[in-house]
Amino acid sequence: MLWIALVTNALNFIDNMDGLCAGVATIAGVCFLAAAIINGYWFIAATLALLVGSCLGFLAFNVPPARIFMGDGGSLILGFTLAFLTVRTTYYDPARAGGWYGVFMPLAVLAVPLYDFLAVSLIRVRQGRSPFVGDQQHLSHRLVRRGFTKPAAVGLICSLAAITGISGIVLERSSRGRRSWSGCRS
Repeated sequence: MLWIALVTNALNFIDNMDGLCAGVATIAGVCFLAAAIINGYWFIAATLALLVGSCLGFLAFNVPPARIFMGDGGSLILGFTLAFLTVRTTYYDPARAGGWYGVFMPLAVLAVPLYDFLAVSLIRVRQGRSPFVGDQQHLSHRLVRRGFTKPAAVGLICSLAAITGISGIVLERSSRGRRSWSGCRS
């Protein structure tokens, strides 16, 4: 339950610039889709494909200058859906339940929104404010203050999400190799 609440709010927090939440959710969805296909979870893969397709369709209208906006209703649904599907993707097989892959793969794929959520929450608490009152402390806003344009900041954050997402897929490959290697020694 904590994971679902954390990811749901992390996606809501990252919805602060045009195209950012949908872009990061698309990248995370593609990474989890790859993991679901690798593991043979076809229903979960189909659901993730629907999520990715809906995000891509939304992005066509949300890139600057945005004609429609996601808002809390969209970002919370995306966050909840991704959180639920990550649990189903990594914990579905009882032989894998509790393994390090089930913990670190979702953390790697969702590292960027989780970082933004935790960093912003800590900054706000340290300043004596509620972590749930909006401000300009997000990673995207800090990049804009450093001189990036808004589209460049969104592009950089999506690139970081892709890099960490790919590392989550690589964890799956190394997890399989390690199990087969340990099986050779016995």
